[in-house]
Amino acid sequence: MPASSARGPDVGRSSGPSPAPAKVPGRRASPYRQPGNLAPRPNVVELPAGHSAKIEPPLTSDGFIGGGFSMDSLAFLRWASAHFYDDNVSLCVLLFLMGSQEPGGLACVTQAEIARGISEQMWADLRKKRDQSQVSRSMTKLTALGLVHMPKRGQYQLQPAATLRGGSLTIERPVRQRTGARTEKTRVKVDQLSILADLLDDPNVPEAFKLLAGPDPVLPHRRGVAGQPEPESPGGQ
Repeated sequence: MPASSARGPDVGRSSGPSPAPAKVPGRRASPYRQPGNLAPRPNVVELPAGHSAKIEPPLTSDGFIGGGFSMDSLAFLRWASAHFYDDNVSLCVLLFLMGSQEPGGLACVTQAEIARGISEQMWADLRKKRDQSQVSRSMTKLTALGLVHMPKRGQYQLQPAATLRGGSLTIERPVRQRTGARTEKTRVKVDQLSILADLLDDPNVPEAFKLLAGPDPVLPHRRGVAGQPEPESPGGQ
């Protein structure tokens, strides 16, 4: 009897690469399963002796539709799906603002631009164009709920505790020189907690907006007491 047969299979010897899994007839391989896709990237960098470095993840992702994404509270999304179940205009306005925000949650749009932007996405035969008056009523409701704050005309600050566009911003930073003070542009990372702290310290921010920005806030119910309407607050352009 050969020696190899007497001691059984040679488990310590490499038998070459494992065979590829059999393909299921009629199904295409997912692009996410291809070699190299969605695999962890190495974070080891060779540095000269005596040097050190700090590695941080990317600020935003450019692999999504539109070139970015927002960090949304899951509890907020579930709440909004129920709170606006019979008010699709307010839900559309909220989603449009979420899709229009810059890093930090500021959306620089007017109510007319919101109405036009929503209407342009609809098919012509639906006959459901949104006008500015509808957007104004929805903005009043979103403001009263603490989801939106209007710093000035044509700007809307979304509640960072519920939804936030991450990334970095370019700011003017003062620089001192012997010849005098000047400013220079620099990129800073958007910090959600810093944004919340600034909003809470701003006396011009409505109380409803501040309440929702606190830790573990209670999202408002549809009606606090049976038969009472939702609170209203002044709207604006």
